[in-house]
Amino acid sequence: MLALRVGFLWLVGYIFFVFHGLSFHLTPWSQAFVNAIVKYTYDPGGHRGQNDVTVVLFREENLQHMGVPYPMPYGVHAEILDALASYHPRAVFVDFAFIDEREDSRGMADALCGLGRPKDGPPIPVFIAAPSGTAVQQALLRCAKAASPEMQEPEGVSGVLTYASRGTPDSQGTPEGLRTAAFALAATNPALGFDSRDLEEPLEIIWGKGVAPLNRKWMKCKEPSLGAGIGAMLKEGPLALRIACPYTRTITVGHLLNFSNDDDIKTALGGRTVLYGAGFRLTGDQVDSPVYAQLPGVYLHAMAYDNLVTFGKSYKRARRTGLTAKITDAVLLLIASVILVRYPRRPSHPPATFAEVKRRIRDAVIAGAVAAITLLVIVWVGGFDIGLLAVFAAYVLYRWRVTEDRGFVLLVGVTLGTALFYYYVMNLGPRNILAFLVFFEVVRHVQKHVKEAAERYVELRAREDHAPQGPFWRLTDAWLSRYVESAAGANGRGEITHETQETGTPR
Repeated sequence: MLALRVGFLWLVGYIFFVFHGLSFHLTPWSQAFVNAIVKYTYDPGGHRGQNDVTVVLFREENLQHMGVPYPMPYGVHAEILDALASYHPRAVFVDFAFIDEREDSRGMADALCGLGRPKDGPPIPVFIAAPSGTAVQQALLRCAKAASPEMQEPEGVSGVLTYASRGTPDSQGTPEGLRTAAFALAATNPALGFDSRDLEEPLEIIWGKGVAPLNRKWMKCKEPSLGAGIGAMLKEGPLALRIACPYTRTITVGHLLNFSNDDDIKTALGGRTVLYGAGFRLTGDQVDSPVYAQLPGVYLHAMAYDNLVTFGKSYKRARRTGLTAKITDAVLLLIASVILVRYPRRPSHPPATFAEVKRRIRDAVIAGAVAAITLLVIVWVGGFDIGLLAVFAAYVLYRWRVTEDRGFVLLVGVTLGTALFYYYVMNLGPRNILAFLVFFEVVRHVQKHVKEAAERYVELRAREDHAPQGPFWRLTDAWLSRYVESAAGANGRGEITHETQETGTPR
């Protein structure tokens, strides 16, 4: 009964994949693979989100140049908001929490009203960060609304990828919780066509891999050399080459205040969605991105909003723990188990002569040298992302043409098809496809050892004419006997036994 072998392999795979947490051990490599693909698939050519979003960053260097202490007086924020209002942005999120009553609170409230209710244009949606358990001064909410700046715990492939749609229920005393910044901004953008029901599920952030052209004009965005990059990957792992400059277009407070007639500043702010936040290293408001070096927390909100602009109603929902995702995982594992049984890997033939041993070694050395040189050229021309994709493609080609492992190639196709189904139909974030492929290899070895053990058990029992005693041994005997029978059926479709390989005759 082939169903017996399929069911056993599915059970073993599910234990490894779900309970053992095999996928988490492959998270860095899977994320590196996802990063390489996203670089060429995230909003290719359009850059809708990147063109709509701008971060105004208050850096520590700006404090020094302006000669102001930390925490900044509200009057400094008011000056910045007044300057921002002159560019007429589409919407603004202020990623600062104004909780304490200060002498210059009135000036801050007036600046928010000047920004949100301009005299020479339509109202501008303005949101202020309202962390859970705090209360923003009511005077500041006269012309602005509160939004949650909370970061959800990481639940995605790697790093902080999950972004909640609402804050905790006690935020600002509202039972349903405040909308988070990205969702609040998206709800005010009529061009996106969202309604309230579309913005209730949290999203998994897809981090667009690339640097906004404006950032390269003033940030140090130089990437490591080929040798340095290879060394970093070998020493620190596949995610060592994180980009130093962010994807989101950025200007500093110094740019805003000192370059009022600059065309780049006008383009970055006029009619754009602006997020105003801090880049202070010691405040703890940092985000660990799987693509970029550690960034100020405002970039998490910017990238989440970028996702909502780029994907619209098809943004990637955070449903990894949902029933549908679990069922789909189970079905994929079942398909892999069937492939394992129907298309077993052909064992390699040992060399018959010493001359053949030398020939194989020579061929392996030549092939390895050619592969290494080719990979270095690909990485030098196209970068490490192209190199990673080339390695994966070459490995699949090797398994198909050299080892003639049809089962592995079939599973790669099924797995990639399932990942696309998740991404484009179910609107889920990237899947850890490498875990499925490693599962395939792990369970293949389990299948081999169980099959050999079952054959040995049946052979010894028949040779010694031993009848199993007791319910446990009778059940074991029945199971192993059936397993050997199903394996023999698989041999009829090309699975080679040890004796067939050695003597060249069927057993």
